[in-house]
Amino acid sequence: MIVALAVVLAAAGAYAGCGPWLSRALPPAPAVRLLAPTGLLLTATVWFGLAVAAFTWIGQDAEIAALGPWSAQALRSQAPVPWAVSAAAATALAVSAAGAALFLVRRLRAMRLAHRHCGRLGAPGALVVLDTDVPDAFTTPEVAGRVVVTRGMLRALPGDERAALLAHERSHLRHRHAWWNLAVDLAAAANPTLRPTRRALHNSVERWADEDAASRLGDRALIARAVARAALVRQRHVRTATTGVAGGDVPGRVRALLDPPVSRWPPAVAVLAVILAASTLGAATLDHQGERLFEHVAVGQQAARH
Repeated sequence: MIVALAVVLAAAGAYAGCGPWLSRALPPAPAVRLLAPTGLLLTATVWFGLAVAAFTWIGQDAEIAALGPWSAQALRSQAPVPWAVSAAAATALAVSAAGAALFLVRRLRAMRLAHRHCGRLGAPGALVVLDTDVPDAFTTPEVAGRVVVTRGMLRALPGDERAALLAHERSHLRHRHAWWNLAVDLAAAANPTLRPTRRALHNSVERWADEDAASRLGDRALIARAVARAALVRQRHVRTATTGVAGGDVPGRVRALLDPPVSRWPPAVAVLAVILAASTLGAATLDHQGERLFEHVAVGQQAARH
């Protein structure tokens, strides 16, 4: 069992290390669509592995064992995971679960607040122009969001770059990028080793909107100019850009738009397949060995009663 747990943790660690590279190796849209669910799946697999390891220790308590059909003494004598490892697994699981719960509470509260402030600003999918000099543009994180842009941002951009900015934001809305970001953020909250991958995938979401806007307008250089100008204008007012058109790695996004598109599908897919196969095999082995362990100690309990 300890070997299977190590395989599950190693697969998750490999994904955490390779995630930023995978997000760059794949085109933006496939990168987000493949890697966001993968992060959640591997996090769930890690949680399962930690839970199995933790329960081989928790189940040794007489009061816990009384709730099930196994013998606490038999489980204690045959526990395949050292108690220190099981205790560490229980602690890690509790900390990561608390982090994920806290993240969900905060994010849902923020989304409810956004809906309260923006839910009446036009129909779902509408373009909302705010009368403020602060240059900004973003899409509201709702089930049916809205594109919000300020007069300050519109004044700062020439007419063709305004069209590029709006095409970028409408791409966020059309592909529900706020929900993809939510999935990425949740995986990172539940598994802090995925934070570098989270940053990389947030940038991939912005690049997805860039590529979508470039495809619709047929001018990659125009999108690059709009991204760069919006970032410069925004930077004069705040130190950190928002998650709108000026978000993410702006120099990298501009280079990606001006250079020929490059992707490394075969090696990226091969690495991802190996990681997923190792994680699945490890989790399946843990499940099988855990079931056999508790079946065995349950037989011992029944024999002791007779």
